[in-house]
Amino acid sequence: MAGLPEPECNVEIFHGQRFVARVDLLYRHARLIIEYDGDHHRDADQWSRDQVRRAELESLGYRFTTVTARDFDDPTALLARVRRLLAQGAPAPA
Repeated sequence: MAGLPEPECNVEIFHGQRFVARVDLLYRHARLIIEYDGDHHRDADQWSRDQVRRAELESLGYRFTTVTARDFDDPTALLARVRRLLAQGAPAPA
């Protein structure tokens, strides 16, 4: 855990009664979503769906960071990124 708070895993996000997405990791207090994108996310159709999904989540006030296998080449940098995002806290309401 590297000193980070424990995120919620595989969380379903709704807008009212409408299902929006199931996210990999969620820091609810910071409204921060962390998604892991494997190689299948490079497919044009999947990438397009990912962009629509991300835009919808951002429109609901969530912040978003994507992690790929390359991020694990330098886990110290990845952890620093997550710490910075958590330190920023939740975005102000629109």
